Amino acid sequence: MEKGYYHVSSHGLERNNIFKSRDDFIAGMNDVAICVLGYDVSIICFCLMSNHFHFVLYGTLDECRKFADAYKHRCAMRMRFSSGEAHGLKDVGIRIDKVDSQEYLENVIAYVLRNPLAAGIRLLPVYYRWSSASVYFNGKMNMSGEKLNEMSERRRFRITKSRISLPDHYMVDEEGMIMPSCYVDVKAVEDIFRHPSRLMLLLAKKVENDVEIRLGAADDVNMTDQEVLTHMNELIRKEFNADSINRISMDQRLKLCLLLKRNCRAGLKQIARLTRLDPELVARIV
Repeated sequence: MEKGYYHVSSHGLERNNIFKSRDDFIAGMNDVAICVLGYDVSIICFCLMSNHFHFVLYGTLDECRKFADAYKHRCAMRMRFSSGEAHGLKDVGIRIDKVDSQEYLENVIAYVLRNPLAAGIRLLPVYYRWSSASVYFNGKMNMSGEKLNEMSERRRFRITKSRISLPDHYMVDEEGMIMPSCYVDVKAVEDIFRHPSRLMLLLAKKVENDVEIRLGAADDVNMTDQEVLTHMNELIRKEFNADSINRISMDQRLKLCLLLKRNCRAGLKQIARLTRLDPELVARIV
């Protein structure tokens, strides 16, 4: 599958927050650094808001989706352990939109990094701590810190909540946050914009309307059968611990229809075709 740029975003929680405290945000930032190690994706930029998150990733659609699912899972686990919210992110959808032009790529990067401004937070994007905005064109000024791999295993686990092997260049600041410059593809963004003035210009420009119009238009565009099939097979493995649709029950197949509708915005005929169910039955379910 061909690699490309993708805008990944979570639906915002209406009655709750994913990140309730400074410690939650630090853990959320560290979760990004941990999750990216497991998948063949590059993080171009990202922003964590209290009730949702945004990423621009480079990779295949499948790998970007796996990363997004893994990140959502770590957030859900943290919510469960910290406040007992067992179903905090169960119904939160993840949308993934392909970035199909250089102009839109620049706009969507600015859109992600401008999220705090759009939410009414009176800070320049580079001073919003829970994003990658500060790492571009800064001459590596924020690279002083403590190397994770020089810490004791116990202290390292306390910071990362993971026993995964970490790269030697991962460093943490005084609050125990892995520095975004360690895992964000800074060079890719600097190559995209070529000069800090171009990035600054778009960060100062209200790009929300242009991007959100595109996102709205994307709601009416279904994924191809192959894209939905790839995601369907992943859902079958993840949700039902099976290796093909032939090995799941009818009740599981009906649940799969709902998951495909919610996660992929697949059409009724497309769902019926891929799940091999009667279209009238699918219509009654979804």
